[in-house]
Amino acid sequence: MSNTPGILKITGPESAPYVLGQPIFVYDRDVLLATLDPVPVRKNGTEIHIEAFKPARTVRRERRHIGRLIFLEICAFIAENFPQIQAVSFIFSRQVDALGGGAEQAAARSETMSRIGALDVRIAPKADARPGHFVVSGIWAYSEGNYAALKRVLEEERALYREWPIGTRRREHGGVVARLRRLVSRRA
Repeated sequence: MSNTPGILKITGPESAPYVLGQPIFVYDRDVLLATLDPVPVRKNGTEIHIEAFKPARTVRRERRHIGRLIFLEICAFIAENFPQIQAVSFIFSRQVDALGGGAEQAAARSETMSRIGALDVRIAPKADARPGHFVVSGIWAYSEGNYAALKRVLEEERALYREWPIGTRRREHGGVVARLRRLVSRRA
């Protein structure tokens, strides 16, 4: 995978090329963003399952959510490099404060999965969590149409990420905070 800004690098352990069934390591250049372990291969080697997402400290400290970009990058990587994999099943259950409350998180996740053509997208309460925490599950199956949809949504996420790379402060060109800072600096 390329090191172009906005495009994440996906490897196996110790930055080795990824092999199906191994943990997945996701990097932005040399910065570890997340580990997925385990990543089981199912259905006679035609499906992988994404669930055990462990964000790195860098990602946990961010005030925004990049898990969507990571998932989309993984789907594209698998589709482009492992033609025998015809589906990616997923379960998203991690609470992410940047996404709002549980209902908002579930709705945002479900909407993204629908945009890429995921099937059987379900939202259910997480049994062992506080009230309002939901799990989103489903399957993204490879097809030309779904792959095209995935690439469209992925490019949108990459563009957002290029604008605000990991570990940087968001540019505040036209925001309220930026305008207030410019106003105060003119008076000083």
